[in-house]
Amino acid sequence: MTDLISIVVPVYNGEDSLEELYQAVKKVAVTNNFEFELIMVDDCSLDQSYQKIVELSHQDSRIKGIRLEKNFGQQNAIFCAFNYAAGDYIITMDDDLQHQPSDIVLLLQKIKEGYDVVYAIPEVRAHSFYRRIGSKLTNWLFNLITPKKDGLRVSSFRIITREMLAKITASKKSFIYLSAIILKEEPAIANIYTKQQQRKYGQSNYSFFKLLKLFLKLFIYYGEFPFLKYLRSKKEQYLIAEKTFREKEESKCGY
Repeated sequence: MTDLISIVVPVYNGEDSLEELYQAVKKVAVTNNFEFELIMVDDCSLDQSYQKIVELSHQDSRIKGIRLEKNFGQQNAIFCAFNYAAGDYIITMDDDLQHQPSDIVLLLQKIKEGYDVVYAIPEVRAHSFYRRIGSKLTNWLFNLITPKKDGLRVSSFRIITREMLAKITASKKSFIYLSAIILKEEPAIANIYTKQQQRKYGQSNYSFFKLLKLFLKLFIYYGEFPFLKYLRSKKEQYLIAEKTFREKEESKCGY
C-alpha cells in the first residue's frame, strides 16, 4: 500500500515561490511513488499568497489551503494544519525553497527505520549571523528545559509519524513550539544532513528582536518553573478565516 504523505507549509508573503514548490513536490511524489497532500497555511500574508494557494487548489485537489484571521506565527500555523493532516507521515517545510522537496525521500527512508521524528539539518546553514546565534541559543534552551540529547539538532524541516502528530495536537498551549512539544515526549529522533539552498524569493521575516522575543516565549511557555504559569496567556492557538476544502467533521480551533 502506498504511503500518504502530508506536506505542511506555513506561508507568509510567499506568493512567488508557491507554484515552484508545488511542482517540485509533485515531481518527487511521482518519481518515488508516494501519494501526497500539500497543506499550505497562509499566516495573514500582506501579498497575494492566499489567492495563489486558491489558484493551485483549483488545479490540484491534493492542495489544501487555509488562511488565518491574523498573524499567529509560523509554529501556530503549522499546528493549525496538523489538525487537518490525513497522512501516514507528516512533513513540515518552509515556503522559500531553501528546503529541497527532493530531500523528502531521505526523510521518509530514515523514519521508516523505526524513528518517531527525523530532522533534516543543513550541512552549511544559509542564514545570517544573528540567525545562527539564535539557533545556538534555542539549542541551549532546549537542553535546559527538555530532555534533549546533546548531539541532537532540530530544524523546521522534519518528518513525524501519525502517532507523534496526535501527541502534538493534544497540546493546549496558546504559544506553540513544535520541537519543544516533541522533545518533552522523549521520542526516538534522528538527524539527516542535507544541502540547504540560498533563499530564492523574498527576504527573511526574522530580525534579532523577533528571535529574542521567540527565545523568551519559549522559556515562558515550556520552562518548568512554577512561577512561569502566571506569565502565560490563554489566547486562541489559531483562528481560520477561510479554507479551500471541506471536511465532514470540522476541527476545533484553540480554546
